[in-house]
Amino acid sequence: MTKYNVMILEDDLRASYMLESAIKQDEDFTVVSVSESYSEALLQYAIYQPQLIFIDMTLPDGHGLEFIQRMRKQGARCDFIITTADRDIETLTKAIRLGVSDYLVKPIRMSRVYQALKDYDLYKQQVSSNSTVDQKDIDLLLRKVEPKDTRKTPKGIDSTTLAKLKALIVEEQLIEFSSTDIGERMNVSRITARRYLEFLESEGVVKLVLNYNTGGRPKRLYRVT
Repeated sequence: MTKYNVMILEDDLRASYMLESAIKQDEDFTVVSVSESYSEALLQYAIYQPQLIFIDMTLPDGHGLEFIQRMRKQGARCDFIITTADRDIETLTKAIRLGVSDYLVKPIRMSRVYQALKDYDLYKQQVSSNSTVDQKDIDLLLRKVEPKDTRKTPKGIDSTTLAKLKALIVEEQLIEFSSTDIGERMNVSRITARRYLEFLESEGVVKLVLNYNTGGRPKRLYRVT
């Protein structure tokens, strides 16, 4: 059963599609609305009342922080995860003051989205299951300590498939490749391949490189470290 309804406020269609695809991988979250502008999001929020909003900072008719401030003043009972290319410390500081749940810097890795969802779910479980908290609970909520997790791999990453991917890279002596290349070799979707490659990136096995010699949007490639 779905726990959380999610709205995406993002004017970059490619980034919006990636976010929606990643969120759909977690059965606890459902995307109920995708908006491309500040004004459209106001209308969509009134209709769907989502618990969580993924929000870009630069919008065609406003700024993401202004949207969050407006929602806070109206008493909106929702949380925010920022998605932005803005690495400015002032923007980050303002976002923290507004109590955002997470801050994802573009280009966003799908594995980082999964982690943000996991952290959010853990936080909501903690605040809903206790009327009072001790120092241990507070430290966990404020991420002063890592939650215990008995899984060897994170949610959405199957250890057998991961082992096959690692073996493929070694056996075929791959150096640089795309998620499409891996998907075709492993007979899985590009989205699935990308999820596993981003996990390997987080483990330091590969690193993301952007190929700008495409005549358009840069191509995401992964290189063995």
